[in-house]
Amino acid sequence: MGMDEGEEGVDHGGVQQEFFRIAISKVMNPDYGMFTIDEQSKMAWFRPCSMEPTYKFELVGLLFSLAIYNGLTLPVNFPLAFYRKLQGLQVTHPRNIEDGWPVLAKGLQSLLDWSEGDVADVYARTYEFTAEGPGFNLTVDMQKTGRMDPWVPAHLNPQFQCDDCTTAEVKRVFKPEDTSDLPETADSVDIANEAPSEDVAAAAAEEGSVDKSPKTPKPPPPASEPAMVTNANRKEYVADYIYWLTDKSIRSQFEAFANNFFTCISTRAPCILNPQDFKRLVEGTQDISVENLQAITRYDGGYVRNHPTIRDFWDIVREFSPEQIRLLLEFVTACDRIPATGMGSVSFSVQRNGDGDERLPSSMTCYGRLLLPVYSCREVMREKLCLAIENCKGFGVP
Repeated sequence: MGMDEGEEGVDHGGVQQEFFRIAISKVMNPDYGMFTIDEQSKMAWFRPCSMEPTYKFELVGLLFSLAIYNGLTLPVNFPLAFYRKLQGLQVTHPRNIEDGWPVLAKGLQSLLDWSEGDVADVYARTYEFTAEGPGFNLTVDMQKTGRMDPWVPAHLNPQFQCDDCTTAEVKRVFKPEDTSDLPETADSVDIANEAPSEDVAAAAAEEGSVDKSPKTPKPPPPASEPAMVTNANRKEYVADYIYWLTDKSIRSQFEAFANNFFTCISTRAPCILNPQDFKRLVEGTQDISVENLQAITRYDGGYVRNHPTIRDFWDIVREFSPEQIRLLLEFVTACDRIPATGMGSVSFSVQRNGDGDERLPSSMTCYGRLLLPVYSCREVMREKLCLAIENCKGFGVP
């Protein structure tokens, strides 16, 4: 692994960690169409109405399972609702989604707490669920589509609306193999106005004249307006909205993922943990203490703890932002977070790698080793170190 880039991957933990990091990072990219990222919390969630087939979600579940089985932390950030669902726990209250959707949770909670009149007069919310699909917005009347009812696509269900969505998009997303029920567009064939064939006309002439006058298609019946959220139904609305958000709108994707998530681990194993510990087991923690990292660091190649270059190195790292510290850890170990087992499980060492201000720091993620040259001054070291950690992805030596 990595040999095409000129680096032989001798796996002492770093190579497999880097493989899973790269694979999962690509999958979690919203541009790929399988997951979304909340703008406020920066947490990932399944994309409603994803155009990607379910087998891809099964493969992602298998990757997660393999990584957890091998004790690897993953570069993901899911809300606690994700782990509650994997544990078979319910997600029913705004507090269950406040970490993943803080603005939404605050709005739903304020809707429940409002006591100065009817919420219909103040919030003016309709009893609908809205979600962002791949390139369009989706809206569904939750009162007309029950929890146990199938979620029917827009062209078959009049209460399911698709804003800014063309007929071609509905066809491509929902049912590409069957267009018989799609509404007509300007480009579609007007079957109603098409002249009958000669054989049909001749056969009809024997029985009577053929009506060749244009037939105007009947307009669809007007859809009834969704109900307003009031004091009487606001509890049901909040419960239904959370249900649609965390279950019904992403059910096929989540079930495909969960089916393979438990390939390498027992379905009973997560039940011994609370959702917070389960999240920490999968994702690790990104709260990195520089003092603790320094305490477990080993030195080689002529470096010792009190070497001037080492002292400058740690002085620079202490001035780093949290994001830069995570980049440094990822540069050396192929992982930007601390595993659930703690800092003691991290392999981090600094080895001397020649002298010269023209050299860049490099690393051997197979061993968790930073190859740090001796520089003429601290400013040069800072510049070279920042350049290295901010511009290194994938296999190969920078």
